[in-house]
Amino acid sequence: MSDQVTLQEIDAAAEFLRRRLPSIPHVAVTIGSGLGGFVKSVEIVEEIPFGEIPGFIASTVQGHRGSLILAESDGARALLLAGRKHVYEGHPIQRTVMPVRVLARLGVESLILSNAAGGMNRTFSVGDLMLIRDHINWQFVNPLAGPNIDELGPRFPDMSEPYSRALRVVARKVALEQGIPLREGTYLAGTGPTYETVAEREMLRMFGADAIGMSTVPEVLVAVHAGMRVLGITFISNMLVGPEAGSEVTHDEVLENAKRVEARFGGLIAGILKRTAR
Repeated sequence: MSDQVTLQEIDAAAEFLRRRLPSIPHVAVTIGSGLGGFVKSVEIVEEIPFGEIPGFIASTVQGHRGSLILAESDGARALLLAGRKHVYEGHPIQRTVMPVRVLARLGVESLILSNAAGGMNRTFSVGDLMLIRDHINWQFVNPLAGPNIDELGPRFPDMSEPYSRALRVVARKVALEQGIPLREGTYLAGTGPTYETVAEREMLRMFGADAIGMSTVPEVLVAVHAGMRVLGITFISNMLVGPEAGSEVTHDEVLENAKRVEARFGGLIAGILKRTAR
């Protein structure tokens, strides 16, 4: 399998899904680390393991289900990417973002991305949900590097507003209706799999990072390239600064803390889908 992904491969995966799925919604959601409990709250219409989809890579990270799901929530249908691939797993970055490019070819217009991240803003607390207003790509790699696929988007896509202002308005309205406190800030994506040293945390905080994770940004880049609207929601799984900062960060801690927000996260996503799905 080549590191580069061709339009033919993307279209082959899209055609496979068109044959397998009874309908193609206009909204998709990527479920991040520890937030897979949302799947329990929806009706599963169809579920396809990533390993069965041409060109997709099976998920290997604990807390990631590893399948594409056609789901229905309160009458609204959406495609769920229950799990994602990461650069730290050793996959070429073009392969990690292939599912998003396939969604674009299927006609998905809006993409909701969720993740777990360490909090860098001293006003945040473990369990907070943060709307991503902007991001910093600290992965030193871009999935759009290499030959441009003109059928998907322009050679030089604008990134002045990668996260849809209109979708953030919808999210804030839903959060207000449900009584969910919602932070907003800048997400920084590193490569991982190591967590940041104390010195790195201090440096990245000065760069303007409110939360630090290991995903999402590559997906945003290809989604915006393809003309999709993007909404990003971060779960603050642990604090990297301030009095809540622990001396050691573990993935088990991330998964355990995620249980604290499952209900709020699920309600927020369901409310957003009800307003945006059609």
